[in-house]
Amino acid sequence: MTDLLFLGPSLSATEAAALLPGARILPPVGHGDLLRLDPRPGDRVLIVDGFFMHRPPVRHREILFLLDRGVTVAGSSSMGALRAAELWQYGMRGVGDVFGLYRDGVVTGDHEVAVVHGLGEDGYRALSEPLVNIRIAVRDATRDGAIGPDDGAAILAAAADIPFRLLTWRSLALRAGAAMDRLRPWLTEHPVDAKADDARRLLRAAAAGDPALCPPGPGDEPIRNVHTTYLEGWRSRYEQTGGVSELDLLTTLRVLHPQFAELHRARILAGFSGARPDDPGLEQMALLTADRLGRGTPVPDGSWLTPDEAALPAAEATLRLLVRSLGAAETRQISVSMVPPELRRDDVLAVARQAVVTARAIRENLSRRQGRPARFRAEIIDAVLAAQWGCDPAGLTAAAWDRGFRDREQLHELAGFLIGYLRVLRAPWFPPARPLEVVHQ
Repeated sequence: MTDLLFLGPSLSATEAAALLPGARILPPVGHGDLLRLDPRPGDRVLIVDGFFMHRPPVRHREILFLLDRGVTVAGSSSMGALRAAELWQYGMRGVGDVFGLYRDGVVTGDHEVAVVHGLGEDGYRALSEPLVNIRIAVRDATRDGAIGPDDGAAILAAAADIPFRLLTWRSLALRAGAAMDRLRPWLTEHPVDAKADDARRLLRAAAAGDPALCPPGPGDEPIRNVHTTYLEGWRSRYEQTGGVSELDLLTTLRVLHPQFAELHRARILAGFSGARPDDPGLEQMALLTADRLGRGTPVPDGSWLTPDEAALPAAEATLRLLVRSLGAAETRQISVSMVPPELRRDDVLAVARQAVVTARAIRENLSRRQGRPARFRAEIIDAVLAAQWGCDPAGLTAAAWDRGFRDREQLHELAGFLIGYLRVLRAPWFPPARPLEVVHQ
C-alpha cells in the first residue's frame, strides 16, 4: 500500500512526514495530477490542499475514476474537505471540522478555505487567513461565552467583506473594531488553525489504519458513467507510459511523420463513409455520403477553407471541408485511436516515443540555461513548423487542419514542446507506412 499525500500551506511537510511515515508528499493537487499518478487498488490518496486559481482544480470525475478503481481517496482541511463534502456519498472519505461544515451546508463557498501562499521552495507558507478559521474561532468563542452572537455576526460580516488575498487577523481587526477587541483575549488563549488540525486528524487516522479510510463499499452510492469523453480526453493528456502521454505521442506523429496528413485524410474519410482507408474508391464514396447527407456544397471561405482555396474544384473542396471539420471535432477526446491504422505499429510508435523523450529533455535543458520555462514566440513556432511541413507560414493554418489540429492556437499549445527539438535536430526517420493487411492491431 502506498500513501500519496497532496499537501501545501495547511501543514508543514516535516510534520506530515512525522505523522505518517513513508507517505509520498506531493504539492497541492491540481487538474490532471491524480491521472499522472496511476494509483492502484489498495493505495490511499490523501488530499489536503489543492490549486484553484493559477491552475485548474482537480475535477470531481478524476476522483470518481480512482474510487471506481478501488482506490481509497480521503480529504480534509482545504480542497480535500471541499471535494470530500461533494463526493462523500460515492465513497470519498472526509475528515475534520472543515469537511463537516461543508457537508452540512454551513459553509458553501470555495473562498472560505482559500489562502495566499508562498512557493514550494518556501514550504507553501500561508500569507493570509482562511475565512473558515475565523468562522470556527467565532463559533467556539461564542460557545465559550467569550463574545456574544452580535459580536460574532459583526466579525464574520467584516471578514466576508475582505478579499481572501487580504484577509488577516490584523486586517480584520481594522474592520471589526470593538467586536475583535473582545475576541482577541480568547483568541490568544485558544489560537485557531482548523485546517492544520484537520490535516493532523487525517494523517493520524491513516497512520493508525483507521478502517473508516477505505475504498467505496456497499453503503456508498454506485459510481456510474465515469468514462465520459471528458475523462478519456484528460487521461490521454495526463496518463503516461514511460514518461509519454497519448497526447504527446499523437502530436509528435502529426508534426513529424511525413505521411501523417495523407493517412489522416484517409482515416477521416473512411470513418465518414464506412469504407476502408485503403479503398481505391474512398474519396468517391465520401462524396456520395456527403451528398446523401446534404453536405455536398462546401461552406463559404473562412470556415474550413482558406481564401487561397476558393478556386478548388467542388469535389476537392468538399473533401477538405470534411477532413478538417470532422478531424477537429475529434480533439474533444484525444487518444491513440486517432493515429492512422497504418502507423499504429510498434516500430513507428517507438520512434515517436523516443522523439517525445528527446524533445522534453531538450526543452528542460533550455529552461535550465535560461532560468525560466523555455517558450518560443509564435512567429518562431510558425516558421519552424512551416519548414517542417514544406509550406509557406501563411498556409500553416490549413496545414494544421489537414493534420487534425483544431486551429493555429491549438497547434502552438500542443506542438510547442517540439520546437526546440526541430531547431537542434532533424525530424527522425520513421519506418514507412505499410498496407493495412500487414498491420498488427
